[in-house]
Amino acid sequence: MVDKHKAVVDFLLNCPAIQNSPLYFNFTQAEDDNKQFVTTSNDKNMNKVFIDGSVQKRYTFTIIDYRSVVYQALVKDPQFIDSNENVEELLDVQGIIDWINEQADAHNYPNFGEECFIDDMRPTTENPNMNGVDTSLTPALAKYSVSVQIDYIDYSKRNN
Repeated sequence: MVDKHKAVVDFLLNCPAIQNSPLYFNFTQAEDDNKQFVTTSNDKNMNKVFIDGSVQKRYTFTIIDYRSVVYQALVKDPQFIDSNENVEELLDVQGIIDWINEQADAHNYPNFGEECFIDDMRPTTENPNMNGVDTSLTPALAKYSVSVQIDYIDYSKRNN
């Protein structure tokens, strides 16, 4: 059986928005540009069993991306709209979602092995979630998250 966590991490390391930043598994220190791969569910049965004994399942994970924030009002200083660090950071995180969607459209998925067929992979939102700002740190850090679901068919229990 293929280690799905490793397969997803190996896959994510090809994402331009991730490959040049530290990526941690389940735990990390909140530091600017650190990314955290958090498993949400692995091999969740979707209660759909096929006649041959194969089962539809879902693997869900979240990428948490910590980014520094600046307190720069867009309304008071509109010349900074195109060069605002907060906007640029959000767009960088958006790059993860865009890359996942591009890979899904091309049917380029993590390798879950011969016993699994990946049916679809999609982020759960169109934009990164902004989960808050930790102002106790220097610099203050925003916490963005992107959750992704991978739906697949597990053939390991099928009737021969």
